[in-house]
Amino acid sequence: MENDVLKDVNVLDFSWALVGSITTKQLGDFGATVVKVETSGRIDLLRTDRQVSVSRPDNPDDKPWYNDLNTSKYGILLDLKNPKSSDILEKLITWADVVMENFSPGTMARLGLDYPSIKKINPAIVMASGSVYGQTGPMAKEWGVDGTGNALSSRLYMTGWPDRCPVVPSGMPYGDVVLPFILASAIIAALDYRRRTGKGQYIDASMFEVLVQQMAPAFMDFQITGNIPERNGNRIAQAAPHGVFPCKGEDRWCAISIFTEEEWMSFCRVVGSQPAWTTDARFGSFEGRKENEAELELLIGEWTQHYDAHALMETLQSAGVPAGAVQDSGDIFNDPQLENRQFLADLTHPVLGTFGHTAPAFKLSNVDPKLRTSPCLGEHTEFVCTQLLGMSDEEFVGYYQNCVFV
Repeated sequence: MENDVLKDVNVLDFSWALVGSITTKQLGDFGATVVKVETSGRIDLLRTDRQVSVSRPDNPDDKPWYNDLNTSKYGILLDLKNPKSSDILEKLITWADVVMENFSPGTMARLGLDYPSIKKINPAIVMASGSVYGQTGPMAKEWGVDGTGNALSSRLYMTGWPDRCPVVPSGMPYGDVVLPFILASAIIAALDYRRRTGKGQYIDASMFEVLVQQMAPAFMDFQITGNIPERNGNRIAQAAPHGVFPCKGEDRWCAISIFTEEEWMSFCRVVGSQPAWTTDARFGSFEGRKENEAELELLIGEWTQHYDAHALMETLQSAGVPAGAVQDSGDIFNDPQLENRQFLADLTHPVLGTFGHTAPAFKLSNVDPKLRTSPCLGEHTEFVCTQLLGMSDEEFVGYYQNCVFV
């Protein structure tokens, strides 16, 4: 099987933190040659994020999260503010098919690396910028992160319970991990456009807008009715019950969602005639279940607490009832479905040793991506300069002496 479906694509990666890193990981894992540019004065944010006890604050190379999100890349150090770096940057831009960045809008222009500038060097270049608000508009230059985009998009307003304040959807950023897949798709589309026309493209992706689009039902409701949807916990208008119910064990739960009368009847058959609420007329219709939803949830919870979450999920799924065990990270690590689809690829990192890295979440027929471990800080500087850009050893040493590789 092939593992280099994007082998002819060269990517110059100025990304910082999640959005750019995940975008270029998708390309690199399928064979694109990705060169990640970092500066020691401002290394990738993820190199400073201590997630595990083995990581030290003074070591940029021992952060598992960084290493997981930067597989299949070459890493170089380059002082972007050093005027003597301009020749190397011009060589890199000439070499590249794609430039990726996710700095705050205006940063690349101040460095002389915005799209109009690099297009003069490489007219067919595809450049992609990912930011919270986009490159244009009254908020373009405002500071922001995933959390601010979440708040502005109304996702935060809609998450939680009606009698409490809004809550962040999860401990993991949402827009930060959704936007990269859209960006990667846009880059592939732009490369296809270039293949057909010879023309480059500039891609301006806004996390805020992506998050707003995820809220389409609430947005449409307001446009049509003028109503502002409110927080409703785990409940939704078109299903009852729709929630997460306690199961046997400590902090174990099972999600159950019933949309149709057929699913309700199947659920009742699994529960049986005892307890008697399965035949209670109050729950015999969707309208009745909605009207008495709070009581129904309590009764279902009293029943589910006697069952193992995964066993209950399998029983309900077999009966045609949508259900899913609420899994923690340990469950995910041992999930047979993910294991079958080779969700993790074991790579050996020179500092952290061997551990599982997330493989691409989509499969291409006749393509077997083979991930490489992420680069240590500046690990491939000489290789990139001499092998990819064709510098002589003397040229490389000269640049080194001028302190551009810091």
